[in-house]
Amino acid sequence: MFERGDYDAIVIGAGFGGMYALHRLRDDLGLRVRVYERGTDVGGTWYWNRYPGARCDVESMFYSYSFSEELEQEWEWTERFPPQPEILAYARHVADRFDLRRDIAFGTSVTAASFERSGNRWLVETDRGEHVTAPFLITTVGCLSASRVPDIPGLDGFAGETYHTGR
Repeated sequence: MFERGDYDAIVIGAGFGGMYALHRLRDDLGLRVRVYERGTDVGGTWYWNRYPGARCDVESMFYSYSFSEELEQEWEWTERFPPQPEILAYARHVADRFDLRRDIAFGTSVTAASFERSGNRWLVETDRGEHVTAPFLITTVGCLSASRVPDIPGLDGFAGETYHTGR
């Protein structure tokens, strides 16, 4: 049996996976959920990757949630392979449509998580000094959550603009 904590579940990341987890856990299962997102809005990869010309290499239908027929009917993609601003707009629309932001702590990173066997719960710490617990921890940070700037000789002295696809 799991001991009840501050929340029933903690989700890390408010990209497409994190938003879906929040919706399913909170709205369909009635659980108390907290999402931590280091960005200032939803969207995950599509929030962070705002470089000129960024767009998707899979069809827009693969970014459409299928859990709500109403959502499917009310959103129309303008392109088959949508640009970053349109994917981010869709993510924001979903967050608004299902009132997801009220359970997301934006601008907050999880700095530590450990499982306490005696209480059958996760102990989670954030960079804002929060300490919370939950029996379930779901990480939806994705494979593109940590960007790496290549070690290019002279880069630190370059005076022009630089762009990184992960920032």
